[in-house]
Amino acid sequence: MTRATEANGHGTEQPEAVRFDAMLADAPTIGEGIRRERLRRGLTLAQLASQVNLTVSALSQIERGASDPSISSLRRIAQAFGIPMFQFLVGTDRRDIVVRRNRRSTINFPESDMDYELVSADTIGEFEVLGLTLSAGGASGSQPISHLSEECSIVLRGHVLAEVAGRTYELDPGDSIKIHRELPHRFVNQSSAEAEILIIISPPTF
Repeated sequence: MTRATEANGHGTEQPEAVRFDAMLADAPTIGEGIRRERLRRGLTLAQLASQVNLTVSALSQIERGASDPSISSLRRIAQAFGIPMFQFLVGTDRRDIVVRRNRRSTINFPESDMDYELVSADTIGEFEVLGLTLSAGGASGSQPISHLSEECSIVLRGHVLAEVAGRTYELDPGDSIKIHRELPHRFVNQSSAEAEILIIISPPTF
């Protein structure tokens, strides 16, 4: 599901609108956020679809919540707008500076082995902080990718391989790695246990 969600403290998740306070009661889905941004820029479905290598039908289904975008599709859409992916969920308004652990906005990709959480309050300012959870045997992407930001990632739990510009680094809990802008990279969890990574990105582009 690509709706922002929160844990209820008992191992299940509910839509943000169910448990969030009034300020966040209208938290959009990814599709609603994409449609909002597209209309704000005066683009038709056909115009945006051509920019992000999707069919009009596929983009329409994403906006209506009839299907979930793949991570590659969502990245292309966010890059076409020049905004971070999480902005589709949280918008551009400043939010409460405190984010409770069980109230983080979350993006889940059904076809992958990873979940992303927005740890920082919003995507406004000089940096954003993300949480990445990788299932056993999972990876942050099929291939290393690059972006225009500096990144520092810290392994919170698990054993992770960081592939950066053709080199591989083994990281254990507490280890960190700084990745300079435009270097292709990805994280791979080759262990039999879940892994969790804290990622600081400056400026926000993810």
